[in-house]
Amino acid sequence: MKKYLLLIVIGIVLLASSLALPQEDPLAYYKQAKINWRAFEGTQLTIGLNKHPFTESLRPLLPHFEELTGIKVAYVILPEEEFFEKLLIDLSSGGGIFDVYMTSPMFEWRYQYAGWIEDLNQFWNNSELTDQEWYDRDDFYEKPLRANMWDGTIGGGLGQGRWNAIPVMAEFFCQVYREDLREKWGLTVPTNYPDLLTTLTKAAEMGKKETPQVYGVANRGIKSWSTVHSGYFTAFSTYGQKDINPDLTAAINTPEAKEITQIWVDILQKAGPPGWPNYTWYDAKQNYAAGRFYEITDCDFFAATYENPAQSVVAGKNGYALPAAAPDGNITSNMWTWALGMSSFSKYKEAAWLFLLWATAPQTMLDGTLIHDNFNPTRKSVWENPAVIEKTMKWGTEPGQYRKIVDDMYAMYGDIRWTPNPDVTTVGDIWAEALHEAYEGKKPVEQALEDAAAKINEWMTKWKK
Repeated sequence: MKKYLLLIVIGIVLLASSLALPQEDPLAYYKQAKINWRAFEGTQLTIGLNKHPFTESLRPLLPHFEELTGIKVAYVILPEEEFFEKLLIDLSSGGGIFDVYMTSPMFEWRYQYAGWIEDLNQFWNNSELTDQEWYDRDDFYEKPLRANMWDGTIGGGLGQGRWNAIPVMAEFFCQVYREDLREKWGLTVPTNYPDLLTTLTKAAEMGKKETPQVYGVANRGIKSWSTVHSGYFTAFSTYGQKDINPDLTAAINTPEAKEITQIWVDILQKAGPPGWPNYTWYDAKQNYAAGRFYEITDCDFFAATYENPAQSVVAGKNGYALPAAAPDGNITSNMWTWALGMSSFSKYKEAAWLFLLWATAPQTMLDGTLIHDNFNPTRKSVWENPAVIEKTMKWGTEPGQYRKIVDDMYAMYGDIRWTPNPDVTTVGDIWAEALHEAYEGKKPVEQALEDAAAKINEWMTKWKK
């Protein structure tokens, strides 16, 4: 804690000087790079963006790029499910509408195999296009950076070979709860999953006495890989489980997998909201911020919304905790990282590379986080910036509570848990269907997972040597 307080004091002194240059001339920082930013003046790029806080942090900064380079930027913003559908149509048809697009490792594995995403190493190693010292790639946290690299080995090879995209934010999955209600209702913060079930069941009962009613837990629920990905996969991997075995057969039907899945389904049935199968992550985040839930085990970066009084009625009332532990004490979290990649069908790849360099440069990412709430930053210099520390130190029941969770996730608990393969989202979709069947009582958890495993095995046959 002393470390954080000291950094704040130092930050007050340094902040003025660190931001003075951009305030005087917002382009001065970029002009220090040994890059001919005007080399592709007159070009127009089209960027494909998901509806996301990162997108909202980037949009106000785009005029800076246009003024710096003379390159015009058009963009398309779509809700997540529609965004991936439209992007798939563009890439699979070779249309080349999007020069740059938001992506993530799970999708890059498919895009790479299909030849739809450029290897950025060729641009990184071109001294006429890149000033490596100025850009400082080593400033990125290792986990999100390596997650966007893959050598094409199905079942492994992460962090090696091609560089598919540059991470612009990272998220882990933690417990967020209403501290004011926890004290009022006499609850404790769960440290294991059976305790989590008990606590959230009690919270759901107590919440019935509130006006409006407060539900026990918010979790995403649409029949999609994304429902598997967040709090559920975090619990699943905490119990030491994997999605796919080394021989590419399904691993979701082990006794331990069935045990934690049964707990998860029980939580949803006893403490979740009506209509859980239709809940997106947007719904879960917004309804927690609206005060309709006691707890949410989902993205940690939602804290930027929860702690913003303009967007949340629960600002200043939240506690943050690591995910619950397995019986052996193990804790893990899945990781998601949004990134920017380049289409192989772009006609303006060099100009697109300049856009990627600018959008992910230290100053751009600092402005996106400090001014426009893009959390969690993937550059260490941004997360450790004194003004960012000051802003986030207040999140939680004690100073630095939220920051410590993010630090611990980067250092110990968080990482991408899916097994690399081009059909990973299909595997996730099949798995999500099993969760729905169990939740709706159509099948016992054991049978739902066995049936899903059989479908995954059939689907993955084509990748076996």
